[in-house]
Amino acid sequence: MPKTRRSWMNASELLKNHPQIGRLLGSGKPLLWIPRRRSVALGAAIGAAISVLPIPAQALLAAFAAIRFNAHLPTAVVLTFIGNPFTMLPILGAAWMLGAFCLGQPLAWPETATFSVNMDWNGLVQDAGLPLLLGVPLLAILSGLLAFGIAIAGWRGAVLYRWRRRRTDASISGG
Repeated sequence: MPKTRRSWMNASELLKNHPQIGRLLGSGKPLLWIPRRRSVALGAAIGAAISVLPIPAQALLAAFAAIRFNAHLPTAVVLTFIGNPFTMLPILGAAWMLGAFCLGQPLAWPETATFSVNMDWNGLVQDAGLPLLLGVPLLAILSGLLAFGIAIAGWRGAVLYRWRRRRTDASISGG
């Protein structure tokens, strides 16, 4: 027998009311699940910033950060999937280039940082690691700020579109 929407909602209420699970899901903060302009923009910033970091469990970290900063939880978790296995190499390349640019190094990959059997790991870390260590946090901050701005502008654009549409509908029906 298929579950109805009401039974699914009751099941989620049971999870939210569970003492340990409810705390993790933010049951004391129901606004985490309600889309509002500021919370969605903050969730987008958190998700985009964490998606750049080359760490495991990005979605879990984004969920904890969203709960901590009262951001929209679904937006934060979904935007972490920007950094997937297909996009992580270009993201890390952009982070390395940003770090090299900020350090004043050339944007070409250093010859001492080539991968080979007898490679010098110390040289690799010294030549390529420092720009990456600087570039990843910088790119995370920049992508978070960009996602925040896009979310705010998109929200405002949607509201203005609805206002204009409502105004034109009222003038057509009233005129």
